[in-house]
Amino acid sequence: SKWPLFERAPGPTWHSGRIVMLGDACHPMKPHMAQGAAMAIEDGVILVRCLLNMRGQDWEGALAMYERNRVERVSLVQSTSNNGEWFKQPTDPSWLFSYDAWKHQIK
Repeated sequence: SKWPLFERAPGPTWHSGRIVMLGDACHPMKPHMAQGAAMAIEDGVILVRCLLNMRGQDWEGALAMYERNRVERVSLVQSTSNNGEWFKQPTDPSWLFSYDAWKHQIK
């Protein structure tokens, strides 16, 4: 069987009002590194931490903080997967697998 795999850049915004996207809805991953679900779980952890940080008082601020804290990491994972860099050369996978969303410094 053959099926196409499409690339799509992260969405221009990940939230509107109190609606927020995470995982492949806002930054779709190709299956090459099997990171789609992993990034969605990390998104969820960071989203909860941002909401707790704002104590439910500033939804827009919390959602903007979530996006600000995730875009760099998910863009790196997404581009690495899209470019197939994972398979081209030996690499230290600790940058991917050692990330701890509970310990990430929220900005």
